[in-house]
Amino acid sequence: MQALAPLPDPRAYSGAATHPLHHLAQALLGERNLGQLVTKEAALDTEMKKLLSNSDDAAITTALAAVPDMATLKILSERLRVNLEQAPAGQNQHAVIFALPIVLVAGVRGKHTIAGKLPDIGTIQALLVQHGVIQAGADVQLSSKLIDRDQLLAVQPSQLARWRDALQYASGGLPHDFKEAPIQVDGDGVFLRYIVGIAMQPHNAPAVIQLNAAPGQWALALTKLLGEQLKHDAMTLFPLPRAPQAWLAALDDGRIAQQEIRFQVFASNTLRKLRETGETPVAVLSCHEGAELRVTLGAEKNGEEWAGFIWPLGPLDRVEALQQMMVELLRECHHDDIRVLGEVLPQIKDNLPYFPLPTELPTALTRH
Repeated sequence: MQALAPLPDPRAYSGAATHPLHHLAQALLGERNLGQLVTKEAALDTEMKKLLSNSDDAAITTALAAVPDMATLKILSERLRVNLEQAPAGQNQHAVIFALPIVLVAGVRGKHTIAGKLPDIGTIQALLVQHGVIQAGADVQLSSKLIDRDQLLAVQPSQLARWRDALQYASGGLPHDFKEAPIQVDGDGVFLRYIVGIAMQPHNAPAVIQLNAAPGQWALALTKLLGEQLKHDAMTLFPLPRAPQAWLAALDDGRIAQQEIRFQVFASNTLRKLRETGETPVAVLSCHEGAELRVTLGAEKNGEEWAGFIWPLGPLDRVEALQQMMVELLRECHHDDIRVLGEVLPQIKDNLPYFPLPTELPTALTRH
């Protein structure tokens, strides 16, 4: 098989360091001396901690939004997460603020509303204790509310830092008015919700919650339990829980997991429909202005038969990794005719969202 050409990255970077955090990050990235590396990492952490303690979330957001390059973005994102997750020195305990993403694949004849609250969160917590994800006897509290991603995004980093340091026990839950987020299922769809929680971590003690736990029996058991608690006779439901994770990591992981499953559903359904109508499917991968990766699945010689998928690129998404994931999934669907466009394309063409069709492409285009 001929190797596929790489997709271009459609995201634009400023190219110039315009913020103190940028200069500190670039100094760290350019350092090769181990001693100086430690010193420069500490300088970046000191500035990050100062912004967090001053509740200057706007400065952090501005720095992340206007990075000169991807390398600077990666190091700033990494140090932000480290400084939010590490306990300050001298405390006997600190609160681990975490979230558990759940992707829900649902289908129903007509319409159905999935409740925004789990009926028995205690059973779910007991299951996680049973499988060692939560330490037996630990001061840990899970919320029964199913929360949407927008509510997690609205919690500022400085607030996470304050909760980490100020909370003394988990039983009261997070001091924030999260709203239940019911899911309106109309036909079928792939949805994302979160369970949020607190774990009180004593100083110099084993971890009371296993963040980023590897998939295993706990995940299978939790899938079954969530399905039982949310079941409805008219609905087919496949809950796909992810491991509990630190807040910012859960935001990214949940988004990516939902998009991957959406793509799987899109690809399998579209390929099946094209084959059932006697068409020869072709997949076209392209990147577009506005930081989007698009996939067009269409008939090789019939421009009327096609469907499109959009992956909005997150700041830390790697285009090459997404391309590899999509190609591998298409191959699993027994599809090898994949064509990659090497230029960044517009979002709109002829006043319509632009999805390059197989019938428009030159026959010499690189394929796999």
